[in-house]
Amino acid sequence: MKHRSSTVLILALLVLFSGHKAAQASRLSPEAQISLLTAGPGEDLYAVFGHSALWVYDPVNDIDEVYNWGTFDFDTPNFYSKFLQGRLLYQLSVSPIRNFLFSYDRSGRWIEQQRLNLTAAEKQRIDEFLQVNRRPENIHYLYDFFYDNCATRIRDLLDQELNLDWGPDPHQDEQRTFRDLVALYVTHIPWTGFGIDILLGMPSDKVADQWHAMFIPDELFESVQSARHADGRLLVEAHAELLPEQYIPGEGTIFTPALILWIFFILGVISLRRIRLAHLFAKVHFTILGLLGLIVFFMWFLSDHIATGMNLDLLWTLPTHLYFVYRTGTEKPGRLPGLYFKVVLIISLILLVTWPLNPQDFHPAAFPLIALSAVMAAVAGNLIKTPVSVSSPLV
Repeated sequence: MKHRSSTVLILALLVLFSGHKAAQASRLSPEAQISLLTAGPGEDLYAVFGHSALWVYDPVNDIDEVYNWGTFDFDTPNFYSKFLQGRLLYQLSVSPIRNFLFSYDRSGRWIEQQRLNLTAAEKQRIDEFLQVNRRPENIHYLYDFFYDNCATRIRDLLDQELNLDWGPDPHQDEQRTFRDLVALYVTHIPWTGFGIDILLGMPSDKVADQWHAMFIPDELFESVQSARHADGRLLVEAHAELLPEQYIPGEGTIFTPALILWIFFILGVISLRRIRLAHLFAKVHFTILGLLGLIVFFMWFLSDHIATGMNLDLLWTLPTHLYFVYRTGTEKPGRLPGLYFKVVLIISLILLVTWPLNPQDFHPAAFPLIALSAVMAAVAGNLIKTPVSVSSPLV
């Protein structure tokens, strides 16, 4: 009797297990579709690079789910400090297509749909991956702009589950770096682009091949369009526009960082003719660079952002400017400030002379700032003759 009960229990468990597997296998009907959604750039800084999401649609089983890896929770404790430190967790969110389209239509951003050419088994594998990923314990991830974002998550999923042939790199001859790709999307906001460029270190100057360039949603769109399965099938079977483009980025401003900072450089040189004005100009110049250097220092040494590490911009935005520029204004500054500014002069000249050879691609607008640092440092170090009294402090 005991043996018979055990047999019945085992059979019941087998039935339940097989029923569970069958339910898993039947979540998607033969009519199910999986599509890549690509959104165009928006007006806000977080939106200028576009966006990517996956849409699972099954009219038979009433499934309408957009998987979006680009969301975060503003209620996260210490939100802003975690964001600056590169420790803010992003998360996967799931919503109906109407909600997804509404938010983008409101901001005038276009959305393109690429319906993927998938067998039933391939759809099932992707869907099973998504069901595991959407569990509460799996939705969070540590965001990285270049290596782990809304677009790279989809790239990795498709590559892992479909074993794709991405084809030849269409931009192989261009040798585009991560910095180059970022710059393409901020031309209409040149001052923001200048600020971003200063914060990006040498890791941003690595060449981004086709695989790595897909951190940009437009690049993922292009690569998916030409990708093929191992058996030669095109990955995309249909393409449609879900929302038209309404937001068009402005043409920027004629008052670009390069123009304004070259004017600033000329004014700085002219200021040397008047001792009081030269004092003020040097104080403003080195204070601005010092404050900027604090940010560069923080993003390199006190944050987990990969892209902001090893930043040679720190060589001309030294935070120590904030100490020595005010030390020279004291009654007894001593010899140390003079020695300091001689070092600043040497560094500035090296950066200017080796400009095309520097391992980091400096923004063109940094050139006049570095040149002005050389001029002001030369005066402070008592190395050039000007109408300014060489024994007088610059501040």
